[in-house]
Formats: sequence, C-alpha cells, structure tokens
Amino acid sequence: MEHTSIINQLIIILAASVAAAALFNRLKVPTIICYLLVGVILGPKELGLVSDVSQFQIIAEFGVAFLLFTLGLEFSLPHLIALRRVVFGMGTLQVLICIALFGGLIYLSRVIYEITVTGTLIAASAIALSSTAIVSKELSMRNEIATAHGHIAIGILLFQDIAAIIILVLISVGGDAGGEEMLQSLAFAGAKAVGFFIAVVAIGKWILPPLFTEISKTRSEELFVLTVLVVALLAAAAAHALGLAMALGAFMAGMMLGESHFRHQIEAEIRPFRDVLLGIFFVSIGLIIDVDLITSYWPRILFFSICLIVFKTGLIALLCRVFGHSGNVSIRTGLVLSQGGEFGFALLALAVKGSLVPHDVASFFLSIIVISMAATPFLVSNSEKIANRLLVRKQLKTQARENEPEPTEPPEMNHHVILCGYGRVGQTISRFLQQENIPYIAVDDDPVRVQRARAAGDHVHYGSAKKIKVLQHLGLMKANLVVISFDDHSSAKQMIHDIRQLRDSVPILVRTRDDAHLVELQDAGATEVIPETLEASLMLVSHVMVALGLSGRKVFQSIENVRKERYKMLHGFVVGQHGAYGMSSYQGHLQPIYIPSTCYAANKTVGELNLESKGASLHTIRRGNDTVMNPSDDTQLLAEDVVVVTGERAAIEAAEAYLLSGN
Repeated sequence: MEHTSIINQLIIILAASVAAAALFNRLKVPTIICYLLVGVILGPKELGLVSDVSQFQIIAEFGVAFLLFTLGLEFSLPHLIALRRVVFGMGTLQVLICIALFGGLIYLSRVIYEITVTGTLIAASAIALSSTAIVSKELSMRNEIATAHGHIAIGILLFQDIAAIIILVLISVGGDAGGEEMLQSLAFAGAKAVGFFIAVVAIGKWILPPLFTEISKTRSEELFVLTVLVVALLAAAAAHALGLAMALGAFMAGMMLGESHFRHQIEAEIRPFRDVLLGIFFVSIGLIIDVDLITSYWPRILFFSICLIVFKTGLIALLCRVFGHSGNVSIRTGLVLSQGGEFGFALLALAVKGSLVPHDVASFFLSIIVISMAATPFLVSNSEKIANRLLVRKQLKTQARENEPEPTEPPEMNHHVILCGYGRVGQTISRFLQQENIPYIAVDDDPVRVQRARAAGDHVHYGSAKKIKVLQHLGLMKANLVVISFDDHSSAKQMIHDIRQLRDSVPILVRTRDDAHLVELQDAGATEVIPETLEASLMLVSHVMVALGLSGRKVFQSIENVRKERYKMLHGFVVGQHGAYGMSSYQGHLQPIYIPSTCYAANKTVGELNLESKGASLHTIRRGNDTVMNPSDDTQLLAEDVVVVTGERAAIEAAEAYLLSGN
C-alpha cells in the first residue's frame, strides 16, 4: 500500500506539473516558478495530495546530480584549472564574508530568536550559499555558461559545493567533539575527497573513453543511454557513500567525460532525464514551503529577502571588481548568485533535528531562501538590463565610460537584410555581410543553433520566418532585402505572397536545392532564385552584395578572395539540435570558447598559439561589441574574449584544452 501511495502521489505531481507548465509557458512565466507553485498547492498545507515530502527528496537529489553531471561536461579539467582564482580565491572570500556577517546579525538578534551559537553558524551558512540547481539551469537555458559572468558564477558555486561538505562535517561532529577530534574529522573528509577525485580522474582517463568507444560501435542508442545513466548514478552514489555531496560526484564524472569527443552526444541523451528529475526537485521545494508563515509575516520575510539579494549582489560584484572584472560582468555575476540555495534546506533540517535551531526560526529562514530562489529567473533574465541601467547612472555621476557587452536584443535597424533561416547558406551570407559592415538580422526555428550562434556573436533570433508577424517584428517594412535561405519551396512561395502584400518593392532572394521550382517561385514574386551547392552560395552572396549597391568589381574581388583561400571563410558552421543535415563533412564545426584571464591563451597572439597544429583554426574573435573577422597572426587574445574555433570535433576539443591549459 505504501508503494502504491508513492506512485499515486508521483503521478499527481507529474500530471499537475504538465498542466501548470503548459499554462505558465503561455504566460511566459519561468518554469521554476511553475514547479514551486505546484509543490505549494499539492503540499500538506494546502490540498494535502502529497503528504510525505521525504519520499521525493531522493528523486529530487538525482535531478540536481544529473544537472551537475551535464554541467561537468561543459567544465573539463582545463576549465577548472583556468578558473582556479575564481574557485579558490573569490569563492572563499564570498563564503567567509557572508557567514561572518550573517552570523553576526543573527547572533545579535538572539534575544528575539532563541538560537545557539552553533545554530547561528548553521543559519548563516544556509543563506550564504547560492542555488547551484537554479543558477546552472537558468544559465544553461540562456546559453550563458560560456560568458564571463557565467564562468565566474559556476566557479563560485563549485567552491560553495566544496564548502558545503566542510559545513556538514562540522555539524555532524561539532556538537559532541573537541577541537582535535573535529580537525581529525575534517582531515579524514578531505582525504576521502582527494582520493575520490584521483579515482575519478583515473577512471575518466583510462576506463571511460574505451568503454564509450566500444558502446558507440554497437550503434545502439538504448545501450548508450543506459551507460550514461549508470556512469552518472554510480559517481553520485560513490560520492554519497563517502559522505560527499551526490551532485559533486556527478559533476566530477561529467568533468572527466567533458574531455572526450562523446560529450555532445552524452549531453543530448541525458538532458530529458535531467529536466524531468529537476522539475521534481523544484516541486519538492514547494512542498516544504510554510504558506501560513509567509502570509502571517510576509512584510518581514519580503524585507529580509530583498536585503539578502541586495547584499549578496553588492558583495559578489565588489569581489569581481577587486579581481579585475568589468562593471557589467561584476553586477551580472552578483545578480546571478544573489539567492539562497537548496543546500540551506538540508542544513536547517539537520539543525532542527539536533535542536540547534527552533522550528519556527528555521521556517523563517527557509521562507527567505525560497523567495530569493523564486526571484532568480527574473534576475538572471534581466541581469544585463539591470547592470546597464546601474552603469548608466554611474556614468552620469562620474562621466566615466564603461565598456559594455552587446545587448541581448539588437537595436532597431533600418536598411538592413533579413535572413530567413540560419543554416549553412544563411551563415555564409551573414559572414560576408559582417565583413562589409552591412546590418542584418537572421531568424531560425532551431533553438540550439540560435543559442550557439548568438554565443559566437551572430545577430540571429529564434522564431518561424514563415510567419509574417515575425518578419514584421524584425523590421520588414524598413529592410533593404529579404533572403529565404532554407529549402522548402511551398513555404517560400507562401512567404513571398505574404511579403508582397505588405511590400511590393523589397527585393526577395530565394535559395532552392535545384531549379525544379524556379519558374514557380519567380511567378510568385521572387526577385532571384538561386540553386544549391557551395558555388550557388557564393552566387547568392554576389546577388546580395549587388542588391545592396556594392560595385560589381568589389563583389567579384570578394568572391575571388574566398576561392583563393580555398573557401576558408566558408568552413565551419553552427550545428543545431537536428545535427549536420545537409552540411558536408569537410566543412567542420564552430565552437565558441571563453578566454578567462588566468588561462594559457590570454595575452598571446594567434601566431604564438598556432592552433593549426591541433587540427583546428581560429575563425573569429568576439570582443565586447566587436567581432574580429579573419584575425591575423599578430592579433592578441585578451581576457574575456570569446574565440570561435573551427574544425572537427576532436580537433576543437584538443584546441579548447590547449587554449585553456597549454596542453
């Protein structure tokens, strides 16, 4: 009967989550808020459909473990070494300062709240740590892991996970042990962590690569998925058995696999499991929210939640500035890490169980953490706008100029080109337009391709070019040219019809795979119809340039330069979630790589690095608002640059490790 009850409650949670997610998606509300509300409504304080919260905590922990596993795939060992100043410098200062200040304030209020010294330290630690689950998910959704503020945030979170282990040891032995015994326990925990790290590194280097090579030879998707699940769960279980955090063990396993050429396939296979289990994790948080406490003391809880967000934002931003980061990056990092974390729930639960913190006081701090977590999606999505406004105010006061990164949404354009579709041909056209400083906006319905292309500095938006309202939003009435670059003659014909109803004079260039529908599209109103193949892409570029008023001689010279360089400019394309369909194998892939100040490549020239020796080449460099096209050997890589490398997967991974660590 007990198992039946668990299954029934799990079905209720999943069904309610599906219905709420569908509704909240229409309202454009973050899914995290959706899951929290589902937990509140289904919890024991409201409908009571889910009574025993502890039954779902293990499932929820697996969700965080899978999240950290996929995050580890993005942060290989060279990444971690390159971020050592952030992890062990900035992370240490942030945790110690927060615990000291919060602990002092809580201790001063002990007259009002009956709380011991040990309980004070536990409560301070609970709100000093940020939410790894929410921050990682929000940054991943917005493809901001590879940005400057994303790298710093993840680095600080990694140290917080390490600090969490130390705090747990202190709680477990602090109440009964003396100083010597406590030091022995900490030393033992540290030895276990080091041993686990060495074991994971060895397994990741000598066992996992040949294992996945053999698995991939079977060409069985089921076997590949099962192997990935087993590796992630075994790493999490091994860490838990050693008294370490499950999420930290999963992260280390992902970090080892992140150096292999299987990491992209592994990430694609694990993502569905991660998202479902992570949803249950956020529902479990909603289940423990005390609605009565929030409604009774909401002004006080809201006030302290705002104070927590403002203080942590200011502190982390100040630390970033001290460590040499720009004002924009510093403020955005502070906003991203301004909340309390899920680890605070575990700390407060242990404190209540050991009678170190009264239940009502723990519920009060829990409510503050939950509200700050609920505000995180809004703060992350608007971090750039908030940072820009704060910097503008500072500029007005100090009359100082601040280098700000490119805004998320490009400014309104006039006399620009609209690229419908951002596959192989669309990307080819955009590079010529960038080279000639001609404004363009691209639209594509592949979210993965759009995210990766935006990370590389391209002006591409997510949406369906087949909808005339999308084209209107992208400035159809002010555009100089519309290019339909995808191969779908029926959709292209309808698009031409819709565009001609609004603007009869705007030139429309259409790409097709062959000339089977050439006359049909011309009769529909297409200005030019250009067939497929690489030379056809170059022909389309020449039509684009001429239609924009460039001289024929200049266009011919540009095309000839590309041919003389053996189409180097056309090599490498951003691949989306549908893979490399329609792209030749020799053209390779594009991968944006963030350059932190402590990595090997910082302040070195392109010629010194010689990426060709790794089988890859440097395609472009994104530097703030600018994109450096065709960088020369004398071009120097600066801290916080995003370099776009082209080549095959193995070559890109070797080049990434070389840029970060020099190996």
